[in-house]
Amino acid sequence: MKAGRAPTPEQRETEHRRWVTRAERVAELVDGHTRRTDGRDPAPPVAEAELLRQHGLLTLLTPAAHGGAGLTWRTALAAVRVLARADGRIGYLLGDHYVSNASIWLAGGPRVQSLLGRPSAERQWLWSDVVVPGAAPLDLTADGDGYRLSGTRLAPIGVATADMTVVAAADTGSAEPLLVGVPRESKGVTFTPEPESGVPRPDGINVRYDRVWIPSEHVVCSLDPDTATPRASLLGLAVQAVSGHLCLGIAEGAMRYCRGGGPGATPPGARALAGYGTWLAALDAAGELANRVAERLSDAAARPTLTWPERAELAARVSRLPILAADLATEVTFGLYETTSDWPASAQQGFDRFWRDARAYTAGMPLDKRRREVAQHFFTGAEPARTDLA
Repeated sequence: MKAGRAPTPEQRETEHRRWVTRAERVAELVDGHTRRTDGRDPAPPVAEAELLRQHGLLTLLTPAAHGGAGLTWRTALAAVRVLARADGRIGYLLGDHYVSNASIWLAGGPRVQSLLGRPSAERQWLWSDVVVPGAAPLDLTADGDGYRLSGTRLAPIGVATADMTVVAAADTGSAEPLLVGVPRESKGVTFTPEPESGVPRPDGINVRYDRVWIPSEHVVCSLDPDTATPRASLLGLAVQAVSGHLCLGIAEGAMRYCRGGGPGATPPGARALAGYGTWLAALDAAGELANRVAERLSDAAARPTLTWPERAELAARVSRLPILAADLATEVTFGLYETTSDWPASAQQGFDRFWRDARAYTAGMPLDKRRREVAQHFFTGAEPARTDLA
């Protein structure tokens, strides 16, 4: 969407639909794609990243003034959900990119936006993150007009494909937590595959930073809750919204796959049909919540005057989505997997990616924390965490 006069509602809806259609085209290219027969992602998602780049989806959220499409979170989250229906791996890759790239637009100042925003749009950079809430912070040691970044972190395997990574680390002098941008080709960055594990998970590579130079202009923002602004704190809510749409898309994709039945599959019996009906009703309800969350997040991100009470109310609403969607993704994909027991082995293996994705992408979600925050806000009005990026 070009910069200039504000678009009409009809124009916004047309543009939204056009970009969702782009995501659907990518989904068609990856749907049914054979992958991961051993429960793991063995290699960085280079092909998936190139598909996103070729179809222009990486610049969807970038403001038009900086060379992007200038769309909102409503469209970005819809694209994530569409792709997750086809393959959770590419849905996760796009969602992680949107959140990581959005850090400069929601939390960064004009300097970092100018330095990183336009080159990112022009060169179609893929973004990822190395942010692990609760883990010991990586070290940032002051060095001249910048820092040296050191430490090792287990990260999503997409980090090895990303052109730019945002990393959470702490200033060793002041202990202030900072979010910094690190180009993939920076000297001192190395990637090592995670040792084999029987548990599927999206974090599949060890990233080591050996005194990596971080110029001061690559400091995106402080993660100190005492200095955060309501707008910057939307970054954490975007993480939750992406997680919810990802989980919902995986569950919806599993239902669609089962509707196809798989080669030689028999129609489900009466008991299985009852389960399908229950899951469809639940997914419809969750889908309505997901749409409302996307609209409210879009509205909040467009408001420079957002207040902390408004942000707290939004946070309590947004947090409902990952709680519901994660539970549904686990329940639906496991229940459906049980119904595929009579399918041919090839069809069953094609389906198993859904329940493995559901397990992988819900494993690290702090769902109990989200449940407590939602309940506490309901009973006491307590404000959810301001700078929680999980």
